[in-house]
Amino acid sequence: MRIHNVELDANELLRLRVMDAYQTMVCEGKVNVRYLCRLMGIGKSTFYKWKKRYKRFNLTTIKSYSRRPKSLRTISWQTVVEICQWKRDYPAKSHYYLYQLWIKRGRTPPCSPKTIYNWWKRRNLIIARHRRKRRPTRLFNHASVPGELVQLDTKFLEGRRRYQYTAIDVVTKWRYLRAYKHIGATSTVDFLERLLTRAKSKDIKLKRIQTDNGSEFQTEPIKYLKEHNINHQYTWIHTPDQNGCVERSHKTDDDEFYHLVETRDLTLEELNKKLEEWTNYYNTQRLHFSLDFDTLEEYLQKHKVSTI
Repeated sequence: MRIHNVELDANELLRLRVMDAYQTMVCEGKVNVRYLCRLMGIGKSTFYKWKKRYKRFNLTTIKSYSRRPKSLRTISWQTVVEICQWKRDYPAKSHYYLYQLWIKRGRTPPCSPKTIYNWWKRRNLIIARHRRKRRPTRLFNHASVPGELVQLDTKFLEGRRRYQYTAIDVVTKWRYLRAYKHIGATSTVDFLERLLTRAKSKDIKLKRIQTDNGSEFQTEPIKYLKEHNINHQYTWIHTPDQNGCVERSHKTDDDEFYHLVETRDLTLEELNKKLEEWTNYYNTQRLHFSLDFDTLEEYLQKHKVSTI
């Protein structure tokens, strides 16, 4: 509605009626603000705020002010380019990871994780994945100190016929990887020898190793573990979720190593050298969501427990 060449909406008309009613009360000498507010359906604090702004011969004082902030937080275009390029280089990492990475490197984050995500979404850098409904898993074995339970598994590598042995401590997520031409008891024993040496260098005493029922984990590897006083146990048949830590770590290898590094033309020695570099990065520099964005080295220092 237009009054004296001033366009007023419904809320602004309500303010005008309230002020007119108040002026009428003043003229009659019967001012009752509580009754007026109850009659008009507004609060007393709202009334006094309107009254403070209102000037009788200036209807523009009735109009609503813009609620838009006078100054908005912005980030430089150079930072936006950096954020988007980082996502292209590391498509599997999340916006929370980048935010925590800035903090770990002593850099003040220029924006929040939500802002990072919004910029990625505007540039179509978010890869939507179909997620199946998660079934409740059956409880199996748990560990509370490093070395109490280590999961071990193998992974077939595409390209040449080669296999990756993987061991992961379920508490600290510390891992050891090595590739072999053949999968079998001989390769398994060699991997176990190297695993024990590497774990000892990290002050991790292995107590129990868990594997599936593959033929490569039969006979000779069992004897080797008994000689070193390490318990061994199998997962239930057709229950890969009981070895969930090592299975999930294989997906991390695919997303962050094999999809970024061409390994098909590498010799076995060259591949193991690359795996050594990747393992060192994973164990010392990579931030882990399951460890509250600590590196494995930081987690070991915070939760250093003697397992001997």
